[in-house]
Amino acid sequence: MAEVNRVKALFILNILLFFTFVGQLKAFEVIRDTELEQFTDDILKILLNSSDLEAEDINVYFIKSNQINAFVTGGKNIFINTELIIKAKDYREYTAVIAHELAHILGGHIFRTSEELENISNKAMPIYLLGLIGLITGASEAGFAGVMVGQAAVSDTFTYYSRTQEAAADQKAVSILCNSMVDASYLSSFLENLETTNSNTQKQSENYRSTHPLPRDRVSWIQLALRNNEKCDYDIDTELEKRFNLIKAKLFGFTHSFDETKAVYNSNNNQDLYANAVSSYLNGEHVQSTEKLKKLIKENNKNPYFKELIGEIYFVNQNYNEAIYFQTAAINNLNTENDIYMMMLGNYLLSTEETEKVKESIYYLKKSLLLNSKNSYSWYLLAKAYAFMNEISFANYATAERYFLIGERRLSYDFALKAIKGIEENTPEWYRTYDLIEILKKEVSTNTD
Repeated sequence: MAEVNRVKALFILNILLFFTFVGQLKAFEVIRDTELEQFTDDILKILLNSSDLEAEDINVYFIKSNQINAFVTGGKNIFINTELIIKAKDYREYTAVIAHELAHILGGHIFRTSEELENISNKAMPIYLLGLIGLITGASEAGFAGVMVGQAAVSDTFTYYSRTQEAAADQKAVSILCNSMVDASYLSSFLENLETTNSNTQKQSENYRSTHPLPRDRVSWIQLALRNNEKCDYDIDTELEKRFNLIKAKLFGFTHSFDETKAVYNSNNNQDLYANAVSSYLNGEHVQSTEKLKKLIKENNKNPYFKELIGEIYFVNQNYNEAIYFQTAAINNLNTENDIYMMMLGNYLLSTEETEKVKESIYYLKKSLLLNSKNSYSWYLLAKAYAFMNEISFANYATAERYFLIGERRLSYDFALKAIKGIEENTPEWYRTYDLIEILKKEVSTNTD
């Protein structure tokens, strides 16, 4: 009976949280950035080297926020606020935070809801460089609301951790870090720095302390765990630190004011140039931004992220050929295929409205969708490209896919019905369109009734 009551209580709590989340949606913005994602993925690979989990098993989402926070939700989802990354003084502090959140996942500490939030990747769609053009997403507000709430409501309820679980997670994090040859003392270093920051600038209800016990209490747990590890004072990885400082600089430029960025990043080293290139771009000073980026590219011609950003500046200024040139170069320099990069190049090619380039855009957009079929903006662009080429049935199919992803079932069904009439039978698109119709038929019929 006790178990039944517990399940009922969780069910009721889930409903209450859902409606709370819907009302708070507009306060949160989930961002995607390839440079940040790839760096974090490399950190995960280091930390999970001796685990049964793979980095691909963990979903990491970044929230644009000036509050310092990180938390775990149901399943294997880690949420990290951008300000936490900015405030980390060393890549090892950031790594330590990730190790702590991984410890909750590996230890089964996560608060399990009935939905598990396992479909969040359907909701968080790409954004051009950290929200620069606005959150490009096909997710419905209700769908986003269930997962985008890393602050007050979630902090106090959904991601609540017991004192025992926090202590266990800190000790496990130390073990993970030491086994991964990362100096685990940086976990306490981060917490000590956080304590100073919190006492000076932030309310307890709005920051990392609202989802975790007091940093000073946790430091003692960490010190105890460190004493139980014979060797954990590993040297810094200078390449990771260099990459991390560039990411911090970019994030700062995107999330802080132009004047503040100039004040903090006031020299001519690479990270300062990067921060000010981003900040100048946002401030409308595109010539100054491109000049800074060209200096960075001259110094490191293999860096894809500098080229991605300068390509986007050219795109915004409708210089599509230059945008295509730099985005192509960025793809060639990237060490892995990426759906955002393919999507962006597809968009640049499509924007030329030149027949041959639009044909090429279809290739890249389809490649983007092969890498991530949940990218609803790629489906939107693909529909637009097909319509330009007067391939209306395929445009209808792509539109049906997009509407299906964003939860517009009636519209998805209607466009699938249109598409099936003109697509050749037994092709992949025909089978998928047929599947959509069969999936949606009953649901649409029920809703109509």
